[in-house]
Amino acid sequence: MKAFKNILLITIVVLIILVLVLIGLKPVILSKKDNVKELSAPAIIELGVTPQTNSQNVLIANNNIYINSGGTYNISGILQNGTIFIDTLDEVTLNFNGVTLVNEQNCLIDNRKSTKIVLNLAEDSTNILSDGISSIGAIKSIGDVYLEGDGTLLIYGNKENGIDITGGNLIISNVSLYVMAQKSAFDVSGEILINSGTILGFGNTGIQIPSNMSKQNTMLFNFANTFKENTIFSLVDSSNISILDFASIRDFKTLTLSTPNLINGRYKLLKNTTCQKINSGFGRNCQIDSGEEVIINITNSYIVDDKWNWYGSMDNVINYNKEIIG
Repeated sequence: MKAFKNILLITIVVLIILVLVLIGLKPVILSKKDNVKELSAPAIIELGVTPQTNSQNVLIANNNIYINSGGTYNISGILQNGTIFIDTLDEVTLNFNGVTLVNEQNCLIDNRKSTKIVLNLAEDSTNILSDGISSIGAIKSIGDVYLEGDGTLLIYGNKENGIDITGGNLIISNVSLYVMAQKSAFDVSGEILINSGTILGFGNTGIQIPSNMSKQNTMLFNFANTFKENTIFSLVDSSNISILDFASIRDFKTLTLSTPNLINGRYKLLKNTTCQKINSGFGRNCQIDSGEEVIINITNSYIVDDKWNWYGSMDNVINYNKEIIG
């Protein structure tokens, strides 16, 4: 009787398979021997007084984060007096969602090995990097750095530069980027490609020219005098319509400006405009009628007709060999 039941069961299974084949469906039979590759979820790093992670590829020691393997890492929270070190040759993606990194001594992100790191900003997130007295850049990298996403990144280079790259390029897409540096907003041994997004880079020494391969226009200002912190500016087009409103959080003398609305044409830069709100350095609902024209070399209007456009003396251009040319 038991043998009859087994034969009946086998017959039913065979009939089901035949029916599936006849209607065009192929049955999938899985076994333990099948080599099925599962998609790995991003690792999680939660910052705080005591940082935590679920990844064996991340070492946390002395408040520093050491990433020892390529992959994607979701990071959130606040880290004080610590640095994220990239210690792998593989590509690493850091997904920032409301991250604040403050270090009184060193840089905040230090890529020491990887040829490519991607910093992706979560939509509507605000992320802040503020480095210390021994740092040459809030972000320091020996390889390419890609800034991507639909969030905002504020960088304070309190000692020298905002982003310092030796041996790689900087590629910027979509982000709202605000860099305030004591020296240069960007110091990159390779090229800077500004493809999309709103970028403001404030400094006091050298300015780096973006690549002609960039997809978005950029204005580069070398002012004769220093502007004081909390000065509010508006960039307006030939119809006196505001293109971008922003505030300087600290004193500055050089400015890198790029925004999707910056098409070929003639523009004016107004200072001391009045804005109802300043959010992460960017102004909202500004009254441009109150502004004063910024003049460089008796010029009060600035023509944009190329991927990069320079205004003022060119005595502090950073070339691709990281030198100041006069």
